[in-house]
Amino acid sequence: MKINFTAFLLIISILIQAQIPADLKFDKNFIESENHWVVVPNKEKEDTNFTYAFLYFDESGGGYSLQQMNDFKVENGKFVKSPEDKSGMTVVRLGNTAIQFSFLSDARITEMQLEKTPSFLKFYNSLKDEDEQKLSRASAVNGLGRSDLALPILQNLKDKSFNSAKLYFELAFAYNALKKYDDAEILVTEAEKKGFIDELLVKEKIYALVHNNKLEFADSYLKKNFSIFKTNLFKEESIVNLTSVYFNVKNYSKTEDWIAIYNQEFPQGGRYKSNVDAIKTELEKVTQK
Repeated sequence: MKINFTAFLLIISILIQAQIPADLKFDKNFIESENHWVVVPNKEKEDTNFTYAFLYFDESGGGYSLQQMNDFKVENGKFVKSPEDKSGMTVVRLGNTAIQFSFLSDARITEMQLEKTPSFLKFYNSLKDEDEQKLSRASAVNGLGRSDLALPILQNLKDKSFNSAKLYFELAFAYNALKKYDDAEILVTEAEKKGFIDELLVKEKIYALVHNNKLEFADSYLKKNFSIFKTNLFKEESIVNLTSVYFNVKNYSKTEDWIAIYNQEFPQGGRYKSNVDAIKTELEKVTQK
């Protein structure tokens, strides 16, 4: 007997879809999902067992997180929770920003006997000022590599005349991450005029200048602002970035100068000493020809 496999697979697909309630719509990103009970999409579409959790923002430094995570299965249209494992991990920091979540409706929250606003939330949200809350979240979004999502939040804060060194840094960081180097440079210059200048802003301006091939300006700007650096790593990163670019554009005289500056600033070496040594080795090869 011949079997029509196309029709057979279609029937199976329809049966699977029929087991997944229509209120599971995976169309919410992690920012939209803050302070919601969410369902995590399955890797396998055929799987009718799901994971749910409460997605919140930990203002103490943890960022976007998931707590009270557990599983449920769909039985006759109802969401049936698995027994909770009290000994298991209760907090998961968000790592994958591409996940699209589905909200649990109020009816489902009641059905699953969940606390609509978990009591633990009060321990993680301490910022009273709404603008500070937004800035804290935008900073976390930047840190997750999603400057495309952070930038509109930050621009909105700036448009409201909210000002701080941290806001300017996060904006400059986002611009640089999105390769908007002109905007980053202009922004840090504006921050300087307002008195908001620190090592992070200096680092971002140097990064923008270097990537805009304004090497002479970056050179003098870095030397001028050495004293602002409080963190050796940030100073080292800026020196090594400039040294690398000088070598790549075949300005060997400047490359040599900045290798000497690096050794003067970091006589015991630093995290990027091997990078500087590698540049020095290549420099010796090309200059001895």
